Amino acid sequence: MANIFSVSLRILITSDFHADEQLKRGAIREAEDGDYDLFVNLGDYMDQEYAEDLFDSIDIPALGTVGNRDLHFSGELTEGDTPVYNFLEADIDEEYLMILIGAEYPEDIKDQVGEIMEEHGDSSKVLIGSHYPPKKLGDRVHSGDRVGFEEFRKIILKYKPALWASGHIHEDFGRDSLFDTEFVNAASKESGKGSSVVLNDEGGIGSVQEVAFVE
Repeated sequence: MANIFSVSLRILITSDFHADEQLKRGAIREAEDGDYDLFVNLGDYMDQEYAEDLFDSIDIPALGTVGNRDLHFSGELTEGDTPVYNFLEADIDEEYLMILIGAEYPEDIKDQVGEIMEEHGDSSKVLIGSHYPPKKLGDRVHSGDRVGFEEFRKIILKYKPALWASGHIHEDFGRDSLFDTEFVNAASKESGKGSSVVLNDEGGIGSVQEVAFVE
């Protein structure tokens, strides 16, 4: 089990900054001014120094995943002090659990996530963030094809986490749902935006709002 964060469960979720300085400045400003308790970025920083500076500049608890565009420096990043991971299970308060899945996730990811969620016991208080999207959620590319991951969709269908957030597909930013699971694609590169997620004390998602980083 990873670090426990004392947060009141308002989360700023972002992804795919691609070393864009405007996005970084906008996200830092939003995290400072928006009364958030946790900052999450789901990968594709594109540059190790950029990623390290992003997380160093965030003054609230922060977590990140490795994106596919980060694999050439992911070892240095994940082994250092920057809170970026390929796979992480973290308590974000006494009741809520977050699972992060980076671009180099374990082959038995469905089994591992299932074991974690079953041990936790309350799927309405589990949040999952992955770099890649689930199948048919935030995964439509310009051609119209769906390119998400079937094993992620199977996790949602079987275990029904409160939230699944992802990035990677820039052209499908936005919100969706699958049964009891809220979904956000938080890819910021094309949209210039992130997602503000508020959790209910009794479980589930209270609200999801888009927030602009670039005017």
